[in-house]
Amino acid sequence: MTELRPFVSKASLALMAGLLVVGCQGPANRGPSATPSEVSSTFVEDLVLPSYTALAQESQVLKEALQTLANEPTDAHLAAARQQWVEARPLWEVTESWAFGPAETEGLDGDLDDWPVSVLELEQALATDSFMADTFSQLGTTSIGFHGIEFVLYGDDNALPPATDLTLQQTSYLALAGDAFHDTAEQLLSSWTGADGFGATLKSDPEGTVLEMIEGAISTLEEVHLEKLGAVLEDGPEGLESRFSGTTNADIVANVSGAQNVFEDTGLKQLLAAKDADLAQQLSDALAMSVSAAEAMPSMLSQRLDDPAVRQSMEATIEATESAFNLMTQARETLDSF
Repeated sequence: MTELRPFVSKASLALMAGLLVVGCQGPANRGPSATPSEVSSTFVEDLVLPSYTALAQESQVLKEALQTLANEPTDAHLAAARQQWVEARPLWEVTESWAFGPAETEGLDGDLDDWPVSVLELEQALATDSFMADTFSQLGTTSIGFHGIEFVLYGDDNALPPATDLTLQQTSYLALAGDAFHDTAEQLLSSWTGADGFGATLKSDPEGTVLEMIEGAISTLEEVHLEKLGAVLEDGPEGLESRFSGTTNADIVANVSGAQNVFEDTGLKQLLAAKDADLAQQLSDALAMSVSAAEAMPSMLSQRLDDPAVRQSMEATIEATESAFNLMTQARETLDSF
């Protein structure tokens, strides 16, 4: 099976690597035990805040790439904008296990990453005589954010239209969408920082935060095996998130890696091991298997669902992720009372 993986620059890989090991200085590596207070503090300071900082920084670069494309729609600028989208994407997907708090209550998750795209609404808006800020403000969340931008940059099912095919309305949309995306990423970071931020709120309730962390990871693992992959094998490729760019596989790797980070890099594993060492090791192994299985999936899944080897790789990821989900659920039950 030939793998067609999207190129991601060394800079983006370095940012991702930093997130995936960001907890290495925390309680998880200081000794054999951890307290809820240590776990919650490490989670906020060493995992959540660095991840949202990286997303905000990369969203600025994406905004600039989209503005450059709008100012001068050349194939080179279009390729650069597509590449920047690919680089920014995993920096959000890795955070889905902690997309609670402001991401949920203030609607920031939807503004950044609602799916599926409302293709009809977006195409109708782009067919107007002029696309202005007023037009953009009337769009719903399923027409903006990562996937609205993705649809315009890549076309339906990775059609990859040339820059000459971009209309003035589309380039205007991309510039406005880039601005809005960056503003939302900055708002998300700001909502977690400072004495009145959500991070401080979590640290003030360590035991509750530990359970919130587990719930976040459970939600991600469940969504991956039931919806992002499982439903697709039953219903077809239309449900594949990031199918326009062909990067569903990269989304899944980032999703399960984020759940792994929550467990491995905050001291949560040590907290669980103090109550059930066997369960802690089983969960650690299951999360590692989930990441490995996801990494083995190829890109362009929407175009390759008829390939038995591709379906097998998806089924292996579903099985591994479901196992991790079940064990994470057991971890929640074990730690439900301290």
